[in-house]
Amino acid sequence: MKKLSVIDLFAGAGGLSLGFQQTNKVDIKAAVENNKYAKKSYERNHPQNVTIYNDIRQVDYDELTERYGEIDIVIGGPPCQGFSNANRQKNELISTNNQLVKEYIRAIQELAPKAFVMENVKMMGSSKHKFFLLENEHEEIIDELKILPIEEKVTLGQVNILSQHLVDFLKEQEDLNLRLYLLDSKELLSKFNSFIRNRNNISQYLSKNLSFLKKVLKKWDSYHQCYWNNRYREIWFNVKEMLEIFIQLGSINPDFINYLGIITETQKILWKKDEIISNGIELVDIDIDAHDVFAFLKTYNVLEYIERKLESLGYITDKKILNAADFGVPQIRERLFLIGVRDELLNGKEVQLPQKVLGTEEYFTAFHAFSDLEHIIPDKNVSTNYKIKNLLNTDHPLTRYLNGDVQELYNHIITDSTETALERFKALGQGENFHDLKEEQKSTYSDPGRTQNTVYQRLQYDSPSGTVLNVRKSMWIHPKLDRAVSIREAARLQSFPDSYVFCGTKDAQYQQIGNAVPPLLARAVAEKVLELLGVEVEEKLSHLIGKHTNVLYCE
Repeated sequence: MKKLSVIDLFAGAGGLSLGFQQTNKVDIKAAVENNKYAKKSYERNHPQNVTIYNDIRQVDYDELTERYGEIDIVIGGPPCQGFSNANRQKNELISTNNQLVKEYIRAIQELAPKAFVMENVKMMGSSKHKFFLLENEHEEIIDELKILPIEEKVTLGQVNILSQHLVDFLKEQEDLNLRLYLLDSKELLSKFNSFIRNRNNISQYLSKNLSFLKKVLKKWDSYHQCYWNNRYREIWFNVKEMLEIFIQLGSINPDFINYLGIITETQKILWKKDEIISNGIELVDIDIDAHDVFAFLKTYNVLEYIERKLESLGYITDKKILNAADFGVPQIRERLFLIGVRDELLNGKEVQLPQKVLGTEEYFTAFHAFSDLEHIIPDKNVSTNYKIKNLLNTDHPLTRYLNGDVQELYNHIITDSTETALERFKALGQGENFHDLKEEQKSTYSDPGRTQNTVYQRLQYDSPSGTVLNVRKSMWIHPKLDRAVSIREAARLQSFPDSYVFCGTKDAQYQQIGNAVPPLLARAVAEKVLELLGVEVEEKLSHLIGKHTNVLYCE
């Protein structure tokens, strides 16, 4: 039987693609990935004839199908970012990531595949993951998809002495070209914010930025095309005068921070209002209260939109939060999966995501993942690889799967650790983290109480790891050895076999691994989708990992 053709959107290093490939029933025809290092890793590990596009917004799907024929399955994990009104420091309303979700929908709409798989964060269905209703979306969102947007009060900026004047100005000028009033330098606005954050030692902080200030003052008069208010203009030039005096005399006016606050909050409001206009967002009203300037905007949930849109395109769908550990991955990792199959292809089958293969008591552990690598000392040179032999614990199915029959071990690399980090490593036992350190060992952190429990986490050999993110940034520690978890060990926790080689800088490799879909979890989903399409997989995941010798960790 001819293999089914697949395109992987937002492919990353290729974990989702690998899971599908492990079924031996698909051909990956194309992928989309714009990160240069992830793209190199994808190219290294996938067939040379795969076309990799950089920008999903520029993909011509007609041209793609002319080249490869019909695409049977679309897979991918579009980035989706939650929006919170509590974050007043945020300068943008619209997440570019959320807009990319609609590019995933466009791919399905134009390719009309037999099936699709979408993977995302488990909280994607929460109220924080939203789209703003556009002025031209009423017919699609309300009339066709029957989604009822809700009206929300969205913070634009904090109140200051000019806020009421600004709100009146924005209400009076409906066809206003706000670009005329925007500060023509987001870098300068960012710098102003850093001055405000360092208000308690502002003279010292300004002294460190003298060259920047001198450069800025030369262009000061050109940063605005127009001034929306005379008092604002007066404050703008007062700040200029204060900085000139500081450069000459080394003293700063007490009103400096207050004036900067007025400028930055005013500009933040103008930028967000311009964002509303330029993106065609439906604006109900702008108002002010004792603390904030805010807009009334209509929003709708991202996941509700995705489901209803895909169902309107003729797909029967199912969604579920899957835990990677249930499918043989030695890691507790919960992610949302949404799958869909064209209604006319189902022949009465019910669309369901896979059932777990392992029970909690059967979970594979960090010991099964990489205890056989203990005797191999990781290098710090990103290009080093090792000839390997005599690996231990090879009677466990996870270890056999991970090592395969490779003779060279790539990516068994760690970064340099400071003396402070090494002392922390030595102080922590399995299962302990930063909060178990003595108080004097936490002194390099400005606010130790807010440090996450996953930082300086020493893994436990007798259990799966927690969710793998960038374990270098989290400073994860080997269960037995006083060193960081290597790139290869992190990859094994994600169920990437040793044959899968990562490219790029050390941090880029750690990040690619943390961002990836675990291949064994992807394989379970792939098998289910193929089953719904009438394709039988010879060696199923349940056969690979379902019956195993329970090798326990012993101290």
